[in-house]
Amino acid sequence: MADFRKSILLLVGVLLLAGLAVAQPQPSFSCFANAGVPPLARSEGLTENLGDLILNCTGGIPTAPGAVIPPVNIQIFLNTSVTSRIMVSSTAVTEALLILDDPGATNPSGNLVQAPCTTSPLPCANHGNGQGGANAASPNYYVGQGTGANFNVFQGQLVGTNSILWLGVPIDPPGTNGTRIIRITNIRANANALGVAGSNATPTPIIEVVSATGTFSVPINNPQQTVAFIQKSLSFTVGSPAVLSLQQCFSQSSKVVATLNYTELLATAFKKYNVGSSDAAPTATAAQNDYLPDLNTETMFYNPNFPTTNGLNVVGLASFGTRLKAVFNNVPTGVALSVSLVPSAVTQAPSTVPAEYARLVTSETGAYAAASSGDITLSAGTGQAVWEVTESNAQAFTTLSFEVKATYTADPGNNRPALGTATVNGSYAPVSTATNATTGPIPRFADTSTAQNIFTIVPCVSNLLFPFVTNQIGFDTGLAIASTSTDPFGTSPQNGTCNLYWYGANAPATTLTPTVTSGTVWTGLASLLAPNFQGYMIAVCRFQYAHGFAFVSDVGARNVAMGYLALVIPDPASPRHPAPNVCGGTGTSSLALSGCQYSGEQLGQ
Repeated sequence: MADFRKSILLLVGVLLLAGLAVAQPQPSFSCFANAGVPPLARSEGLTENLGDLILNCTGGIPTAPGAVIPPVNIQIFLNTSVTSRIMVSSTAVTEALLILDDPGATNPSGNLVQAPCTTSPLPCANHGNGQGGANAASPNYYVGQGTGANFNVFQGQLVGTNSILWLGVPIDPPGTNGTRIIRITNIRANANALGVAGSNATPTPIIEVVSATGTFSVPINNPQQTVAFIQKSLSFTVGSPAVLSLQQCFSQSSKVVATLNYTELLATAFKKYNVGSSDAAPTATAAQNDYLPDLNTETMFYNPNFPTTNGLNVVGLASFGTRLKAVFNNVPTGVALSVSLVPSAVTQAPSTVPAEYARLVTSETGAYAAASSGDITLSAGTGQAVWEVTESNAQAFTTLSFEVKATYTADPGNNRPALGTATVNGSYAPVSTATNATTGPIPRFADTSTAQNIFTIVPCVSNLLFPFVTNQIGFDTGLAIASTSTDPFGTSPQNGTCNLYWYGANAPATTLTPTVTSGTVWTGLASLLAPNFQGYMIAVCRFQYAHGFAFVSDVGARNVAMGYLALVIPDPASPRHPAPNVCGGTGTSSLALSGCQYSGEQLGQ
């Protein structure tokens, strides 16, 4: 009897332990969101590469062998527009990818083959193996392509200007023995819309929020993540010779008038096309599918081994590398411009890293095609040049400089080249107003530049000094200015007005003469131009070869009269040296003065 009672008690204990084991709750399925180290996004960019968002999921009850894995709808939202490329216009399927369990992540070559769902955005059914992961009977479970393999790559669908949705993604809870990885990649965003934080402020973040809903509860811890920080990335300046003045009457041939400097404010601002491209092979491509962080290319996650359905084989692939643009405006008529095909200088800090490089291309938005000539096509004084970055380095701040040259034949008589100031704007390219997701080229940028002067065509002038002009105590002065460009030497005839600047007693405001036609003489009286004046006058005439004569007499020229030729002040007349007789050396000996750059005005008649 005692043994029987002991057996009963033992049986009850076993049953109680079994009951407790059965009653143990399964760990609930949950995911933890992580964006890693956010990259820096260019504030000028409309299609900036964002960091990947990764969900690490644990717990839950794995799907039974052969059973359909329950579908989950996963959606992300940005605090700005999503600009990932649309691959299929009719369904708004994009290049944005959701990848399960990072297939091929340990493959050093990165040449993995995956099993994409080619019916996106429709659900693709996957089946469980009862363990939530790979086993001997199902080795391709979420890890690659093969007979009976489950799908592990899904294309997202644009469902709002700032949202991507993946419908019916089969997410199998891994249970207690594994982790389900959900990677969201190839998200591009309009960074320009958010702007740049003020000085000394934390950079403006791009925020990504993820949610998941399905046939079972999918809680996500930390669903809001920073996936990029926005900073201004480009400085454009016009270098020496900055704002050059060119005289209309002197022809120029390939005269360097400016140097355009494009400087990185972020070491990763200038990006080449693809990891496989180089200056020697600007259009070459290679897979970028090994989940590495920013590769300093415009291309994101890209696997050329994907099928062509829905453009999967080109998702993530950019259209070209970073492009730099110069827009010339107000170029005076008669001036031809050209630019250097490659940088005239590459300045880097530190200087020991490999140089970044760029080449002039034929189109702002088209595929890469190197230009064979640097000549700029101008229409109504406007033209542009575009260079594409062909080598990039994320470990240096680089300045790429390009020369601008001007050519023209002097013909001032016909106002060629025309007078005026040419300007230039420097920015990234292509410049676009498409701020949302499109099927268009990537990258795209906003033009945040301001116009800068590069050169000015100034008139050739004649400067005449009339050292004594009077209209006092019964005297008057007659003035004559001749335009002598009509001559037997083949000079281009020039017409123009003269500004008369009066200095002395009762000096009037500046006087403007009528146009003095070539081959004619303008005359005037001080009594009419400058009543009761006595002093000197400088005439600045907007034509070459002006000559002047003054005739001073009593009124009516009855008793006293004299005349003189106006003195010609060399052009340019400004600035006159403040101390023309002061120069190197000491004393006033001939030896000391022999090296003088200035020895007083060299006036003529």
